[in-house]
Formats: sequence, structure tokens, C-alpha cells
Amino acid sequence: MSETVPVNSRIGVERLTLKGPGVILIILAFIAMMVMFIEIMLVPALPTIAMEFPDESQWISWVLSAYLLTGAVATPLLGRLGDIYGKKKVMMLSMVGYTIGLVGCAFSTSMVMLIAFRAVQGIGMGMFPLAFGIIRDNFPKRLIPAAIGVVSAMFSVGVSIGLLAGGLIVEYYDWRTAFDIVWPLMALLTVVVYFVIKTTDMTIKCKIDVAGAALLGLGVFCLLLGLTQGEGWGWTSIGVIGLFALSASLLIGFVLWERRTIDPIVSLRLMANRGIAGANICGFFVGISMFLIFQTLPFFLMSPEAVGGLGVESAFDVGVYLFPSAIAQLIFAPLAGKWSKRVGADRILAIGLLFTAIGYLLVILFHSNVNQIMMAMFVMGIGLGFSMVSLINVVAMASPQRDFGIASGMNTLFRIVGGSIGPVLASVIMAGYLVAYNPPGAPPSVIVELTSDQGYVWAWIAGMAFSLIGFMVALVMRPGHGLDYENDVPSEDEKGASSCPQPERGGG
Repeated sequence: MSETVPVNSRIGVERLTLKGPGVILIILAFIAMMVMFIEIMLVPALPTIAMEFPDESQWISWVLSAYLLTGAVATPLLGRLGDIYGKKKVMMLSMVGYTIGLVGCAFSTSMVMLIAFRAVQGIGMGMFPLAFGIIRDNFPKRLIPAAIGVVSAMFSVGVSIGLLAGGLIVEYYDWRTAFDIVWPLMALLTVVVYFVIKTTDMTIKCKIDVAGAALLGLGVFCLLLGLTQGEGWGWTSIGVIGLFALSASLLIGFVLWERRTIDPIVSLRLMANRGIAGANICGFFVGISMFLIFQTLPFFLMSPEAVGGLGVESAFDVGVYLFPSAIAQLIFAPLAGKWSKRVGADRILAIGLLFTAIGYLLVILFHSNVNQIMMAMFVMGIGLGFSMVSLINVVAMASPQRDFGIASGMNTLFRIVGGSIGPVLASVIMAGYLVAYNPPGAPPSVIVELTSDQGYVWAWIAGMAFSLIGFMVALVMRPGHGLDYENDVPSEDEKGASSCPQPERGGG
């Protein structure tokens, strides 16, 4: 008797077609490109936004961090909701929240309003682990790494378009126009997902760890708020020390809660897997390094030469000078997926973090003209391309299908938490090296405070240090190297650690 093969598997083994997994891959890849385009288009606009709201400019780092902080909370929750109710349904919910955030940003009239809607927009961060989960559920096993590599490579395409298009839009229109352009496209994509994508979701019945997400989100929020207010309130003030103490208490409480709850957002059972733990720790440092450089370079490029900057006046030019990073990611991200099969994802991850550190070293030593900046950004782009793709590949290799939703969500969470810290940390370092500056043509009494060259250098030194720590973690833990998940971590039946039964298939 011949064995019956599921239709989706039959199609996938032969080829990707527009009637099977192929159409899913195309749509998910386009969504990934759009989201990264939207996020990166803001980078050239950061100095412009700060100048529009001078009385609130000290909060500019939160334009990036608020989105990432909400994403850190939403990502594991949405990943778990996807496991329970179906990844397509929850992904559409995430896309709706993301679109609402975009519309709000387009109509923001203050820094506070912009940051608030950026936080709403952070709900969309849950799209990424849900997208990878859809691939894991619907693609033949041998095509999963390639499919994940395609989606990950589209991140780089989005970055490439976003840096140039964002700068161009800000230069000739304004930053609100950028949001006006993209929110109708995201709304259209939501409709396309509903009518076009047909999935076979693996669903399970589990509880949602709302308490864990709240403890984590509030803990990181108090940490970032303490860092933001340290310069103004004083680092030894009761307010700042109290925020740091509260943050530590909440994060300790988070760990203790995750140890006792049945279905945690950060599974200590999964963290016992060397592949997953190593990828998560490295992801944290990748997030810090990536967003720290994007927070600092636009301001450095547009700073006057009198205080050590390069005096770039055009937001479009800022995008051009950062563009080599996007080109490098576009070239090397697909290669990272291919080479991971040959030499191991752990080695590609280590190489990526090393290249990121080298990129930081170059910008520390050589930043007197735009050509040097572009060279450093190209090297850093190689590192980011290698790191981003290898992170998800390590998780895909190390986790079983039933846990891939929470495992990929955990990895995204660690990277997002690191990313939310990066911009605020950069702003804190920069605020410690302010110098008085009298703009040309302004009366002598008009004095503004700008970050000196030394402030940027110390911020980049911090970024290099975090990249090197991640590199050492990748070397020591070797995440994903020869791991067999089922042998590396006790099963649920052995440990009785979860109430989740085996997955059930449901159409979407």
C-alpha cells in the first residue's frame, strides 16, 4: 500500500507554486520588506523630528525605543496567541494594530503623541515570529531554511529602500508624509493576507502569560526611563535610583514568575537548550548594536563641523551615507543562509558579530569624512546581515515544531529588548558630552547644546563592546552547532512542565 502524502508537502517537495507555499512566501516576504522599510525610513528623519519639537527633544530616542519596548511585550504574547488560535488570524490582528499606529503617527502634533502611537505600532513586531511560524507549519522541512532566508533577506531590501526613500521624503516633504504613504499599503496587505493566504496552522491549547509580559515590559520601561532622566534628575537622585531599583525588582520578579508559571513567555525549559539560549543572548547584543548606530550616526552627520560633526544638511544625504549598510545586508544576508548549511549557523553568527564590531572600530578611528563613514557602514552591514539571518536559523534548527512559535518569539523578544536599550543608552552617553554652540547668523545670546565628537566616539565604543561580548558568547556557546533538540532538552512528558497538549492542525 502506498503512503498518502499531504497535498502541501507534495507541492513543496517538487517546487514552490503560486497555488501552494509559494504564494505564502511572496506575501510574507513583501510584508517583511514593508515593515523594515517603515522602520528604517525614520532614521534619516530623527534630527528633523528633534528640531520640530525642541522642548521635547530629550525624548527623541523613544521614537525608536517605544516601538521596540511595546514589541518586546507584544511579540511573545502574539506568538503564543498564534499557537492557540492560529497564526494567520493573530497575524492579521497584529497588522491591524500596526496600521492604526501608522495612521496615528501621520497625524501626530507633539513628541508625546508620536511616541504614543509608535508604541501602538509596536504591536506589529509580533508579525515576524508569526510569519516564521506560518512557514514552519506549511512548508516541507527541507525548504524551511530557504524560505526563512528569503523572508530574512527582504529585511535588507526594506532597509535599502527605507534609508533612501525616507531621506528623500523628509527632504522634499516631511516625516508625516512618509507615514501617509505607507499606512494605506499596510492596510491593503492586511486585506491580501485575509483573502489570499490559505494556511494549515498547528494550534495548541495553552494559557497566555500576561503577568510575565507585564513584569518584563514594566521592568524594561523603568530601566529606560531611569536612563533617560539620569542627566536631568541627577544619577544619584531618589527618582533615578528608585526607578533602577524598581526595574531590578520587576525583572527579578519576572524571572521568578517564569520559573513557576505553566506556560511562560520565556521558557526556562527552552533556555536549557544551548542553541536557543545562545541565540537569545546573542540576539540581545545584536539588538543593542544595531539600534545604537542608527540612533547616533544621523545626528553625527548633521552636527556642525564646529563641534566635530560633518555638517550634512540634507536628510536624503544622510540616507545615502548610511545606504552602504543596506547594500551589504542585501548581498550577504542571502549568503548567510546558504553558508549556514555548510559551516554551521553558529559560526556565521559569530562572524556577523565580529564584523559588526569591526565596523564600529572603523567608525571610531575614521569618521572625518563621509567616505570613511560609508566604508564603516558597509562592513557593519555585512555583520548585521550575517547576524539577523543566522539568529532565526539557529532557533529553527534547535526547536521542535510544537515550540517554534514561542522559541522564535523569545529570540525576537531578546533582540527587541536589546534594541530598545540601544537608542536610549546612546542618548545617555551623548548627553554627557554636550558643548555650547552659537549657530551661524544667530545673535551671540542664542546658544544651543550639541553633542561633541567625543560623545559619539564613546557611544560607538559601547556599541563595539556589546558586539564583542556577543561574539564571545557565540564562540563559547556555539548555538545551533550539532544540536538535537529532543535529546538536549527533556520533553514535556518527562518534565510535566506545561499544560500544552500536542498541536492540532486547523485551516486558516
